[in-house]
Amino acid sequence: MCQGNTCMEIARDRRGGAKRIGEILVSAGVLKSEVLAEALHIAKKSSTPVGRVLLTIGALQERDLLAAIEVQALMRDGLISAEFGARALNACVKAKIPLDEAFRRLGYKPPEDRDIVSTGELGEMLINAGIVTRAVLDDCIRQSEDNNLPLGRCLVLARAVSQNLLTSALTAQVLVRDGKITFDQAVNGLQAAHKKQQTIERSLSESGAYRIQEESAKLKVGDLLSQAGIISESDKISAIEKGLNQGQPVGQILVALGVISPTTLDEALKLQRMVHENQINQVKAVELLRQAHTRGIAVEDVMEEKAHSQQEIDSVNRIWYLIFKTDILPAPEMQRVETLARDLKMSIGEVILSKDLIKPKILEACTHAKKLIDDKFVTEAHAVKILNHCNKSGSSFNEALKLIPPDLSSEEHDEPDAHEEEDKKGFMAGIFGIFKRK
Repeated sequence: MCQGNTCMEIARDRRGGAKRIGEILVSAGVLKSEVLAEALHIAKKSSTPVGRVLLTIGALQERDLLAAIEVQALMRDGLISAEFGARALNACVKAKIPLDEAFRRLGYKPPEDRDIVSTGELGEMLINAGIVTRAVLDDCIRQSEDNNLPLGRCLVLARAVSQNLLTSALTAQVLVRDGKITFDQAVNGLQAAHKKQQTIERSLSESGAYRIQEESAKLKVGDLLSQAGIISESDKISAIEKGLNQGQPVGQILVALGVISPTTLDEALKLQRMVHENQINQVKAVELLRQAHTRGIAVEDVMEEKAHSQQEIDSVNRIWYLIFKTDILPAPEMQRVETLARDLKMSIGEVILSKDLIKPKILEACTHAKKLIDDKFVTEAHAVKILNHCNKSGSSFNEALKLIPPDLSSEEHDEPDAHEEEDKKGFMAGIFGIFKRK
C-alpha cells in the first residue's frame, strides 16, 4: 500500500531489471564502490561468493546482506523500483531496523502474500537442521542470483540436498506458513527426515508435532502433472518454491513459466477435483491426463473411450490367476498391481484396465484360454505355454494354438498308439470347431 508520490517512486523503473547484490548495496549507500571492487576481486580469485567475502572482511553484517537479498527479490518481481529499493535498504541499514519497518516509514506496505516463505528462510531452515553450511548456502544464493534460478534448484544442482529432501523442506515451509507447526519443529523434522531418509510428514508424525491427515494425502496438481510425465520433478519442485515465494498456486507458476499451457492446467485441476470427490482414483486420473496431453484431446474424450463396464472388469478379474502363471507381466509389475489394488481399494481388473498394463489382444487370448480350460479342451499348463507364445510373438491365440499342440509326452503311455493319435486329431479339430462357430 502506498500514497501519492511514494507510489510513483515505488513504481518508477520497475522494468529496469533487478541488479546484483553488490550494485544494490552500493546504490543504497551502505557499501563503497571501492570496497565492492576489492570484494569482487577477492571473490573471483578465491572462488568465494562475494556476499561471504563482504561478511569476512567486515564490510557488511549478515542481517544487512539478507535485507539486500529481499530487496533484490522485490525488484526482480517488479514490486518496487531500484531507486525505492535503495532508499529502503539505506534506511534499514543506517537505522538498524527491520526492512519491513523501513518500508513502513517510507509509506509502503509490500503485498501480504509476498515472501510467505522467503528464500532466506529456506536457507536458514536447512542451515539450522545441519543439512547445509553457510558457505554452501552463500555460493548457491550467488548462483541463484546470477542464473535467475530458484535457490532450491541450485542447492540440488550443487548436490547440497537431494530432490526428496528439498521437497520435504518446502513442505515444512508450507506447514509453518499455515501455522500447523513451528519453525523449530520444522527444523527438527528436517533433521529426522534427512537422517532416516523419509518424508517430513513421517518425521513430524513420529515426533508428535503433526498428525498426518487425509487432507495432506490429497492429490496435488504438481504431483498429478509429474506422474503423468508432463513436467519433470525439477520443474515441479522449482514451481513449488516460486509459488511459496510469490504466494501463487503451483499451477499458475507453471503456466507463467511456459512449462504447461492454460488448457493443460484446466484439465489437471478438473481431474484433481474428481479425485478429491472420489469420482475416480489417482491412478486413473494420472493415466487420463497423460493420454489427453499426448493425444491433444480433452479429458472427457479419453474418459469416454476408456469407460470400462463392470463386465470387462469382472472378466479380467476372472483371468487374473491365469495371467499370474504366465510371463505376460514381470513379477515386480504383478506386485505393483496387487499393491495398488490394495492401497486404492480397487479390484485387480480395474487396475489393469485403468493403466493399460496388458494389450487387449493378450486379454482376449487369456479369455479364450480360460474358456477352453473350463470346457476341458486344454489343460492349464498347455494354456500357459500358448499365452506365453502369444505374448512373445504377438500372434493370435488361434495361431499359437496351431504351433503349440498339447504335450502328450507326460502321459502315462510310453509311446502314443493309434488311439492317442486319433484323440489328438480329434482334440485339435474340436478346438478349432469352437473358434469357427464364434
